Amino acid sequence: MRKLYLAKWFALALLLTLISSLSLPAQQGEHAGAAPSRGDRHSAGWDKAMKLKGPPEAPKFPKIGAEVERVVLDNGMVVYVQEDHRLPLLDVIVMVRTGKYYETPDELGVSALTGELLRAGGTKTLPPEQLDERIDYIAADLNVSMEDEQCRVTLNVPQKDADEGLSILAKVLREPQFEESRLELAKRQAIFSLRSSNDTPGPMLRREFARLMYTAAHPAGRTPTVERIGEIKREDLIRFYQKYFHPNEIMIGLTGDFKKPEMLDKVKKFFGDWPKAEVTLPPLPQANAQPKPGVYYIPKPVPQSSIRIGHWGTNRNNPDRFAIDLMNNILGGSDFSSRITQRVRNDEGLAYDAGTAFPTSQRDTSFFIAVAQTKTESTVKAIDSMIDEIRKMTTGRISRNEFQTAKEMFLYSYVFRYSEPSRALAALMRVEYDRLPADYLQKEFAGYEAVTTEDIERVGKKYLHPDQLTVFVVGDYAKFSTELARLGKPQQIQPLEFGDGNRNAAREGVPQ
Repeated sequence: MRKLYLAKWFALALLLTLISSLSLPAQQGEHAGAAPSRGDRHSAGWDKAMKLKGPPEAPKFPKIGAEVERVVLDNGMVVYVQEDHRLPLLDVIVMVRTGKYYETPDELGVSALTGELLRAGGTKTLPPEQLDERIDYIAADLNVSMEDEQCRVTLNVPQKDADEGLSILAKVLREPQFEESRLELAKRQAIFSLRSSNDTPGPMLRREFARLMYTAAHPAGRTPTVERIGEIKREDLIRFYQKYFHPNEIMIGLTGDFKKPEMLDKVKKFFGDWPKAEVTLPPLPQANAQPKPGVYYIPKPVPQSSIRIGHWGTNRNNPDRFAIDLMNNILGGSDFSSRITQRVRNDEGLAYDAGTAFPTSQRDTSFFIAVAQTKTESTVKAIDSMIDEIRKMTTGRISRNEFQTAKEMFLYSYVFRYSEPSRALAALMRVEYDRLPADYLQKEFAGYEAVTTEDIERVGKKYLHPDQLTVFVVGDYAKFSTELARLGKPQQIQPLEFGDGNRNAAREGVPQ
C-alpha cells in the first residue's frame, strides 16, 4: 500500500511538472525581468491538474505512546524505543549534549578530535584494530559526528548481532581510550584538510565569510591553525570527554526488529550501571548580528568566480519563520522553479547552480545567503542579477503559481517526513533535545498551512535587506575589478594560511 501511495504521488508530481512547462506566458509587466513560467496564466490542462491533486493531507505525526516508548533510566539516560519488523536490523541514534560550541577558545579543535577518536581511538578492552575488526565482522556501521550543539553517534547492525553491537557502542561511549597513535594520525589528517582548504574556492569562501561575519568572538568564526592542532594532546581529549559524556546528558533511540521490553532490558544491561555525574553546561553562544555591508574579495587565478552574498537572518523563535521559508523557496531555495535559479541559470545562462538559503530552524541566528559560481567574465553580471531579484522580493507581489508551488512543496513533504520509523524517532528525540514544546512538529505543519500570499510579501519586505548585503567573491580579481568597483569599494580579505611556519598570528583580524 505504501509503495502504491508513493507511486501515485510521484506520478502526479511528474504530471504537474510537465504541465507547468507548457503553461502560458505571464501577462505583460508582471514581475518584469522574471521567467515567464512564474505568471498566473496557465493552460486549461494546468487548472484541471490542480483540481485532481486535492489539499495536502496532514501527516501522521510521531508521538510517545503505543508505538514509541520513552523511558528514563535511574542514571538519567533518556531512552526511546520503537519496533520496526520490516527488516532484521537494529538502528540506534545517540545524542550527547556537547559539541563544537561547547569548547572554549583555548580548547579550539579539541571537540572535533574527541568525536573522531571516540570512534577511531579504541576502548579499554578493544584496541583500535580490534574495534575495527569486530565492527567489520558483524557488518555493523558505527559513526560519530561532533556537530555544533551535539555529538551524534549512530549504529546500524543486523539484528542477530544486536547484543554485540550494543556492547561495542557502550564501550565506545563509556570507556574510550583515545589511543595516542590514532590521535597523531587524526591530527595529521586535520592538518592536511586545513592546508587543502585553500586549494579550491568553495571551502575558502565559506570559511572566510563566516570569519568575517561571526568574528573570533563566536565559535563559528574560529578556525584552528596548524600550530594549534599540533599542540592538542590526549589529555585534552580526555578532559573534554569527562566534562560532557555522562548518562544524564545522553539520549538514545532504538528502532528495529525487536520487542520493546527485551530491548529495554538490553539497554539497562549495557548502560544502566553507568553512574550519573553533575555536568556544568556553559552558556551557548549568541551571534552578534551586526551588518557588514560591503564588497569583499580574495584574488585567486581560477576560471570561475565563487560568489556568496548575504546578511544576518533569523532563528526558530521568530513567529514569521514559516512565511520566511516559503519566501526563500520562491526567491532561490527550490532547485529549478525559484526566481534566482530561473533568471541566473535558465534565462541568462550565467551559472549551472544558483540559489539561496534562509535557515529558520536553528537556535542561533544564521545568515540569509545567495550563492553561485560563474565564469570570470560574468562575475558582476551574476551578482547584479541576484541582487536585483532580492530587491524585487522586497517590493513586488507573489504570483498564484509561485505561492501554490512553494506552499505545497512544504506541506506535501510532510507526508514522507515521518514515514520511516527511524526518522520519526529522530524527530521526537530532536524535539526533546532542543527543549521544544511536545507539540512542536504539529505546530510547525500548522504554521506552514496558515501562511498566505500577503504573509510572504510582508516578510520579503521585512527580512530581506539589500542595503545590508555582504558581497564576497573568490576569483581572478584582476579580470573583473573595474566592474566590481561599481558595487562599492572592494576590500581584499587575506585568507588564513596553513603553512609550517603558522603565518596566521598577524592575520587574525579581518575588516570590521
